[in-house]
Amino acid sequence: MNKRNKVWFTALLFFIALGIQVLYIKSYNAPYFISPDGYHYSNIAENFLNGHGLVNTANFVQGDDGIVREVAQTREYVVGPVYPLLLALVYGLFGFKSYGMVIYLHALLGVASAVLAYKTGELLFGKRYAWIPYGLTLGYPLFAFWGMYVLTETTYVFTITLFLYLLAIYAKEAKRPKLKTLLILGAVIGISNLVRPLLLLFFPVLGLWIWWMQRGKLKIAIRDFTIIVVMTILVMCPWWIRNGIRYHQFIAVSNYGSYEFYLGNNPKTITDSYFYFTQPSYDPEVKGRIEKLPLSEQEKEYKSLGVSYILNHPIQFLQRTFAKEKNLFWQPVTPVFGKAYKMQGYILDQWYLLLGLIGIILSFFQLKKYSFLLIFTVYYSFIVSMITVVSGARYRLPVMPAMVLFASLAVVMFLKGIGRLSRVNPRSSGRI
Repeated sequence: MNKRNKVWFTALLFFIALGIQVLYIKSYNAPYFISPDGYHYSNIAENFLNGHGLVNTANFVQGDDGIVREVAQTREYVVGPVYPLLLALVYGLFGFKSYGMVIYLHALLGVASAVLAYKTGELLFGKRYAWIPYGLTLGYPLFAFWGMYVLTETTYVFTITLFLYLLAIYAKEAKRPKLKTLLILGAVIGISNLVRPLLLLFFPVLGLWIWWMQRGKLKIAIRDFTIIVVMTILVMCPWWIRNGIRYHQFIAVSNYGSYEFYLGNNPKTITDSYFYFTQPSYDPEVKGRIEKLPLSEQEKEYKSLGVSYILNHPIQFLQRTFAKEKNLFWQPVTPVFGKAYKMQGYILDQWYLLLGLIGIILSFFQLKKYSFLLIFTVYYSFIVSMITVVSGARYRLPVMPAMVLFASLAVVMFLKGIGRLSRVNPRSSGRI
């Protein structure tokens, strides 16, 4: 009966969240938003359903009038297969270019993220306060807003939320971790990387955290870490093999991004301006030489320049990366940006960040319990700021599940404090 009650309660959480998600979708005049990236993913999904494989056969650009147009293909972009396959599933059921139905798929993933936030809240704060991360997840306007776009954001946020939930389970089971937990954790890391490859560099950090959770028991830590890594490799291996056969080179997930990496680590790049098309670059002669090369060679050259800068200027690299974190990544959505994108409720972003920061400070008093959130938050913000030059809003989105849990910690501690203050100890009265 207890298990059945849990199922019914989870279903209730699901349908409440679904109702809120649908209300948000209906609050917009447009049924969906789509950018050149969205059309790119859509093109891959259509090619897959037409039997051509996970390939793109067109490029898209957005003009000054805001209209996205198809242009002659100048290169084939390889992207992680998970999101195009999800689009293919929707198109297979409802027809090509069913963008409105894609948004409802995003709504389902958003609902699942809220339920996972509740489950994680149970592990961290107990059942009494698990509703707080559930409510904060549903109330964060940027989750819902970017879910209106035909983009990977909602899918990636879901995989990160699931990843954090599994880390919370591992932390609870640390003395006797279950094999099932390790296998699922490795699989989720692999799937998340096949949406976006930003967890690929997380393994050294994860290994050190597992070793610390095992209180220095090296053999157990190596065993757990090995199982996770092997499972991640098994999940990603088919994509590696496919790319090797088709392109005759190793492509971990995608075949682009080196230019952004080169720009992000360029000494001339301005660290408080994110629009990279207007950013200055290296010597025009160097850039001109690179752009005459084949696209695959351009990627290698840009990557080499970025790595060379980091190795030759390590102190300046750290200074610039921290400057980008401060000036770009952790900045709340501004009124100009929010109004330009016609976001609803964007003003709440700054309050989520403030509450999250308070929660981070409080977490240091229970470091063992919340360490997995801290290392992920530090890792993700640093890696994104290291790689490129971006504003917070969209590229900060995947770290917000952790910030929601930190914000929840701040709210929980506040409520507990109010509870202690409001308690009245009755005085014992003597006989008259």
